[in-house]
Amino acid sequence: MHSTAATMTQPLTLTHGGALSNLPLFLALDAELFAPLGLDVFAAPLDGFGSTAGRLRDGTAAIGTTGFTQVLADATSHDPLVAVAGSGLRGMAVLGRRGATLKGLVGATVGTFADDPMQVLLADVLAHHGLDGRVHVRMMRSLQAAADGLEQGEFQAVTTIEPWISLLRGRGATLLSDGTDVWGPDYPDTILVARRSVVDTAPDQIVTVIRAMLRAERMIGDHPRSALRAVAHRFPGFSLDQLSAGLVGQPPCVDLRGKQAALLDRWPTVRRLAGLPPDPVPSTLVDFRCLARAVEAEAYA
Repeated sequence: MHSTAATMTQPLTLTHGGALSNLPLFLALDAELFAPLGLDVFAAPLDGFGSTAGRLRDGTAAIGTTGFTQVLADATSHDPLVAVAGSGLRGMAVLGRRGATLKGLVGATVGTFADDPMQVLLADVLAHHGLDGRVHVRMMRSLQAAADGLEQGEFQAVTTIEPWISLLRGRGATLLSDGTDVWGPDYPDTILVARRSVVDTAPDQIVTVIRAMLRAERMIGDHPRSALRAVAHRFPGFSLDQLSAGLVGQPPCVDLRGKQAALLDRWPTVRRLAGLPPDPVPSTLVDFRCLARAVEAEAYA
């Protein structure tokens, strides 16, 4: 396959989040899996929550990994984000202080993150358990702040992701929901997205990125601790054992075909949180044609 990206004079700018669900892209970057496929890439640094979506919106990044609900929130844009592949499954949770219960959260303060799948998860968990409007929801700025707030009693519960889930549970936090109770066993956390214009005009770039991530996923499956060791610098303060525990809870899944319903079914909650009417979900938010090409190419590589 000839990649149009191979002839570019400027590197392809990628963007990503910070969760363990970005592992296939992290490893593809750190193990230098793009160059053998003829693609020169630059990964923009993570500046905090919102920076990934911001770079994709303003055009400074063409492709990237981000929380799966971003394609739903961005659906009415003139050049919307499109889900083109997966990255990581599950690995989100509502955690409470030691001994906490969901029913015991009535009147309590719960922390989450605005414009993030964790906010959507919390909304669906509260609604499912009849707690909608019965807790005080406060938006947080960092995963460290969530951990500190939970342990210091500022919050009775918080939403968080791996590897923070494994870390906090190891310190006694109570798992109130891991998302599977409301979203099923195969919900995505992070996915690979691109602007519709990029999907339409530069599909070869997307295919090549997905191929590198598929190769990284195979490496993770074959040698998980070696893969985690290669990207451990991205998770300062976490031990290899903690990252390994996190990987169990948040496994990679680049080939997301057949699992798109878990993504699209969150549409009503995303619309409700944005104060918008529950219009029909657009049919163009998922496009796995590049994914199918990448899987086929790797099968014959």
